[in-house]
Amino acid sequence: MKKTAEKGKKIVFGVLLVLACILIPQKMTNAAGNTVPTAVDNLTVSLRNKVNMAVTDNGYMRVAYDGSKVRVEYYDTQFNLQRKGSLDLELPIWGGFYAGQDAYYLAEAQNNTEQSDTKEVIRVIKYDKNWRRLGAASITGDPELFGGEVRYPFDYGCVEMAESGNNLYLVTGHEGYVDAGVGQGHQGYLMVQIDKTTLKGSIVDCNLGHSFAQYIKSDGAQLYVLEQSEGGRCTELSKYDTASMKKQSLSVLEYGGFRTDAWAIACYASVDDLAVSSSNVLSVGTSIDQSQYDNVTSDMPHNLYLTITPKNNFTEDAATVRWLTDFTGDGASFLGVKLTKINDNRFMLSWEETGKTQKITNNDPLSVSILHYVFLDGNGETVSREFTAPAPISDCHPIVNGSKIVYSASSSNTVAFYSIDANSGAFQKKVYRIAGENAVWSLANGVLTISGIGAIDIDKEAHYRYPVSSTARSYSYSSADNSWKDIRECVTKIVIEKGITSIPEEAFYYFSNLKEAEIKEGLKSIEKKAFYACKNLRKITIPASVTEIGEECLATGYYWVGSEEPVVDAKIYAPKGSYAIKYAKQNNIAYTETKAAASGNNSGNTSANITRKKVTVTALTSSKAGTIKLKWKKLSGADGYEIQYARNAKFTKNKKKVTVKKAAATSKTIKKLKKKSRYYVRIRAYKKANGKTAYSKWSAKKSVKCK
Repeated sequence: MKKTAEKGKKIVFGVLLVLACILIPQKMTNAAGNTVPTAVDNLTVSLRNKVNMAVTDNGYMRVAYDGSKVRVEYYDTQFNLQRKGSLDLELPIWGGFYAGQDAYYLAEAQNNTEQSDTKEVIRVIKYDKNWRRLGAASITGDPELFGGEVRYPFDYGCVEMAESGNNLYLVTGHEGYVDAGVGQGHQGYLMVQIDKTTLKGSIVDCNLGHSFAQYIKSDGAQLYVLEQSEGGRCTELSKYDTASMKKQSLSVLEYGGFRTDAWAIACYASVDDLAVSSSNVLSVGTSIDQSQYDNVTSDMPHNLYLTITPKNNFTEDAATVRWLTDFTGDGASFLGVKLTKINDNRFMLSWEETGKTQKITNNDPLSVSILHYVFLDGNGETVSREFTAPAPISDCHPIVNGSKIVYSASSSNTVAFYSIDANSGAFQKKVYRIAGENAVWSLANGVLTISGIGAIDIDKEAHYRYPVSSTARSYSYSSADNSWKDIRECVTKIVIEKGITSIPEEAFYYFSNLKEAEIKEGLKSIEKKAFYACKNLRKITIPASVTEIGEECLATGYYWVGSEEPVVDAKIYAPKGSYAIKYAKQNNIAYTETKAAASGNNSGNTSANITRKKVTVTALTSSKAGTIKLKWKKLSGADGYEIQYARNAKFTKNKKKVTVKKAAATSKTIKKLKKKSRYYVRIRAYKKANGKTAYSKWSAKKSVKCK
């Protein structure tokens, strides 16, 4: 008898394509052999962009924050990857990227929980167009200004930048120092001005009035800033004269509801983008009918709104609102809205509606989304039909290159580049199917093939997409969802080609129609639950090179009543005497011994292999006095890890070591250290075999000041 198991977990996958790799710009880390884009999921449009694009002399540049590093990739005009590299963050919080007229800028930040008036809270780093670091502006709070105290920079804010003359301006949100009356700080608006030559920067405008989105555009001597002013209960548009920084603000869309205390109340609106035409300031967002605010229900829809404010009559009386959609029920909402300036009198408005999907095309998982776009003139009037295309909106703001409007979208296994003709609206795309740093996937006739070099590297999180604003109370998602969900029902066979070295945990979770898996020689490890809940899997071919198979690797998701042992319906085909046959015997799994000789899976080869690897450190922090905590990515094939630390950067004096004997460990806390001292840390893996110990290369050195 079989018994139903718990429903599945989340998982996300990726795959690969081999292209030429050239030199990486100076001051960037070159990850040798990386030949495909990095799959950074940016399908959820939030306040801070993870992915940006810029035009270069020879094509395009993609700048993507992957959660730990800034990835920089260069493409030709046809979106063929030319080269790639990465930069480490200098401060722990990602802000954003800006392509200036003659330089690139990265904004980063750190929290100020100690509430110091002199602590650097924001750093804007300037690079030349070859990514050579030119310097940085260090921004501290300013207690002389109301709202100038900064405890949490970028809090509930965008990080948007614009240039005017010799100055760079940045707008964002922040949280001030703790108010004892409410037990936390108040959130508000923050504007920073930086001299591009001296890189001297300071806060020039701020408040604590609940500013929940901020956008900035330059128009000569005028700066325009758009905010979601929850405190003011409106979408607020401001104009600054850059010579005097005199500010004029007005409401372009009023919200319902009344403020009764210090806590935020729902706006049921979003503020999404800003652009300036020859005669008007245009802004876009989504909102309910605010006159019905007090009667809001879960099926009350949002609609797209466009505001038009004349530059020569910058008043509330002159500002107008144009509604671009007319939904009347079902809680309609939007996943994001973008307003792209083509020239002073032509703009493209693009959006995606929540919950509206279509059938997948050309094995492109992103094609299930429906992109809408329409062209407007400088007065906000529609000048084209509404177009649709098989593509998602993303957090990457479209850019303009000649007659082309370009942007990028990515899930955890697919990176796509989209090009829209600015005149005709014609749509084109290029799709990369990613399975790791050096791996790609393809799907044909039900066969999913993964090829390339090295490990399959799959983000196991399910990245659910949420509307920017909605009245709906909840959204339904399957706990088995992952980045394969749009293609996995089509897959009947999986082929892992030679060159792939490992299959990660839960890699092919819930492929319900999968019948066969064929793994080619060279694979070393299959981690636990790699083929979990593939209930129709009947045959898996495992080569002699495999020396590690995780628990419940082939479990169907059902368990035998009484013993509670996992049910496995797949049969293992492997060489006689191989690790896979031993695994089958130990776990009562059916098997067939093949004639191929077991080769390449001796312990000596496994130990030698680890010497060519390197552990990747993901974090080094100090949250308690006298302690530091190191985190790293698990290295396949390792028996454990050795951590070395010292107060000397070259590890030549008083260095100490800690041994971590668990192969699955990914973190270690080191205690009893000297307070207020800087420690340098590195880590390597080890493998024991035949009475000997082999070590991997040392990781990159990291440092942290101990509290």
